[in-house]
Formats: sequence, structure tokens, C-alpha cells
Amino acid sequence: MLETLFEMAVRLKSRLEELEKLGKSGGFQEILDKARDGWRIHKPKPKRAKVLGVDSGWNYRLYSGFYVYAIKAAAVDESMNLYHPAAEVDMLSEDPYQAGLTPDNFLKYRAEMHEHEIAYKALGEADLILVDGSLIARLMDVNKRSSASLQTEYMAYVRPLIGNSRLAFVSKYSHDKSLFGGALGDVYYINHATTEVGYTIPHVTERYDVEFSVFYVRLSEHSNALHVEVPAVVGEDYVREFINMLQEASIRGYPYALRVAHKITSLPDRLMDSLCKTAGLTGWIEAREVLEA
Repeated sequence: MLETLFEMAVRLKSRLEELEKLGKSGGFQEILDKARDGWRIHKPKPKRAKVLGVDSGWNYRLYSGFYVYAIKAAAVDESMNLYHPAAEVDMLSEDPYQAGLTPDNFLKYRAEMHEHEIAYKALGEADLILVDGSLIARLMDVNKRSSASLQTEYMAYVRPLIGNSRLAFVSKYSHDKSLFGGALGDVYYINHATTEVGYTIPHVTERYDVEFSVFYVRLSEHSNALHVEVPAVVGEDYVREFINMLQEASIRGYPYALRVAHKITSLPDRLMDSLCKTAGLTGWIEAREVLEA
């Protein structure tokens, strides 16, 4: 198996070298030119604003016949103040949606619903609310599931967010190809063609009866561009104000509020172990212990 893995790694190296060669070809260069032409350089005019970051964390332990899980979620400002925090510890012996969900999938959806509810509650308490991730990707994922009850419950937390321009979903990486239609994600070409603080003009796309304005921004020079989705129709002025509010409060081109939210809502193994101990599960045999014997 190790030989197979290393052979596949060598083949991957060849594919990466082919991409480098492709970078010198006309087609690739044409997309880079499009990315360069579509990039709007912006000199930020710093604007004081209250920005909240929304994120969640989860973990679980498998036991024979059931599993115990924990979730943390909150909106957090740059001073580490929490808004509408949610915490959950429980046990499950089956998928409540009867959709064949693994614990990872169930907890992912559960945590995202917490994030959506918290973002909605915080809408009147900040100038801008940032949620970590892509709402479009989340909707595509949940709509692949066979469970109508899961989709109905999930959309009940999404619908109140529609039309709110104070809310933006921010992705550190993205596979979206809708802007340039290249072999790789749009952000790859933007990062190779540009280095300046700036943005792309938002384009409107409709997914699952929700209109999104999608654009890319770079908050500091030479940092990676961020993929942004707003569940409302916004224009170029909005994007410039978006950068003005975030540029000074970012680290390496990433909004500080989201960095703080990620840190506060993380749920590491050590904390999960303590929660299981508190729940009286110290003497219970975990399902994976047979692999560690």
C-alpha cells in the first residue's frame, strides 16, 4: 500500500508539472488576463464598524450502540465578546432524519443551523456579520440528501437570512469556477494574476430560490483573495465599503472577527474527554478502543 501511495504521489507531481506548463499556454494566459482585467484596485478608507464573526465547533465520541456529541456556536466581536452563544451536549443512537447520516454529517448540519440562527439574531446588533464558509455550498450539500425533513428544517434556518445585506459568508478557499470557467477555481487565477487590495464586481446568481451576490476581495497586499457570498443583491459600492470596514481589522488578509470566532468555538479532544467524564462515561468502552489494544 505504501508503494501504491508513493506511486500515486509521483503521478500527482506529473500533473502539477503539467499545470505549470499549461500556465505558459495561451488558454491559461487568457484566463489570467481576464482575472487581471476584472480586478478593481481599491485604496481603503478605513471605516469604524462593529463586525461580528459567526462560527461553530463540534466533536463526538463513539460508544457501542450510541455516540455522545457536543457543539459550540456563537457570534463573536473583535474584543472576544459573545453574542447569542449556543452549547449542546447530547447522545444519539440513530440518525434522527433517517437519511443515512454519519455523526460527522449530522453534526455538520446541526452546527450550521446554529450558525444561521445566531447570525439572524445578531442582525440588528452589528454593521456587518461574517459567517465562516459558503452558504451556496451548504445548500448544494443538504439538497443532495434524501430526507425531506432535513431539508425542510435546514431551510427554516436559511429563509430568515435572505435579503440581508449586513450578512456575508466568507470562504478562505473556494472551488467556484463560475466567474472564469477555468480548469481550476476562480480564486486560483485571481491569486496568480493580482496582488493588490481590491475586489471583483459582484455578480448575482440564484440557487434554490435564493439570490446571492458573489464577489472576491483581498484585504491586504499579496494575501489570498477571499470568496464572499451575500444573500442579497448588492453593488460595487457595497464591496468597497466591505473592504473599508474590514481592511484594518484583518490579519494576513483574513477578518480578525472570524479568526476570534474560530478560536472561541473550537471544541478540542481534551474538552470532549472532560465532557464525557463529567457525563459519567469514564468506564465505558469506546468503539475505537479495539483498534488501540
